Amino acid sequence: MSQMHRDHKQWCKASALAGLLMLSLMQQGCLAAAWVVAVAADSLRTSDFIFRPFEQSWVSSEKPTEINESLTSLVVLPVEGDDEMGARLTQILQRQTALQIVGPTKLDREVDPLPDDNDRIALAKAISREFDVDAVLFGRVVSSVAHPSDWGWKEEESRRLFLYLLHRDGHLLWKDELPFTVVTGSKPAIEDSVQTSLSHHLMDHVRDLGLDDLGYLPPKSS
Repeated sequence: MSQMHRDHKQWCKASALAGLLMLSLMQQGCLAAAWVVAVAADSLRTSDFIFRPFEQSWVSSEKPTEINESLTSLVVLPVEGDDEMGARLTQILQRQTALQIVGPTKLDREVDPLPDDNDRIALAKAISREFDVDAVLFGRVVSSVAHPSDWGWKEEESRRLFLYLLHRDGHLLWKDELPFTVVTGSKPAIEDSVQTSLSHHLMDHVRDLGLDDLGYLPPKSS
C-alpha cells in the first residue's frame, strides 16, 4: 500500500471521528437546550412563596421574673387563616431551636379566632397549664384578593403573618408581622424550598432582634 493511500485512509478515519464527535456534541447541545426549556416551563407552572422583610417588630423590654435564663418549651397553636403555616413554624422551631415544641396536631381542642389581647392572654395561661410549657406562639394570616401576575401565567396573593409569643403568665414577649406573596401556578410549591426560605428568613430575624440572646427562642447548641 502506497504512502499516499495510507495517508488518505488515516485522513478518512480522522474525518469520520471528527464527524461523530461533532454529531455527539450537537446532540448533547440539543438535549441540554431541551432540558433548559423543560426546566423553565416547569418553573413557569410551579407555585412559589416570596417572603418580604419583617415589619412592626416589637420585643418586650421587661423580662418576666419567672424566666431565669431561657424558655425550655413552647406550644405552637394552629395559625388562623393558614393551616399549613402552623406546621411549617413547628418544624422550623424544632430544627433550629433548643425548645421542646408541641405542635398544632397535638391539640385536642379547637382554637377559635382571637380578636383581642385579653383572649390571647387567657388562652396562653390555659394552654401553658394544660401542656406544662413556658410559652405559647399564636399566629394569624390575613390575605388580600388574588390578582394575575405580570405575565398572566400565575396568580399572586399578598398575605401577612402576625406572630405573638406569650409567656405562661400572659406576658407578651414578642410580636411581629411578616408580609409575603403566594404565587399560585398549576403545580404546587415545593414544600422543602418554602420551608428553607422561611427558616432562613425567620431565624435571621430572630438573631437580629436578639430573641435568641434573651432566651425566648434559644438556638440549638452546636
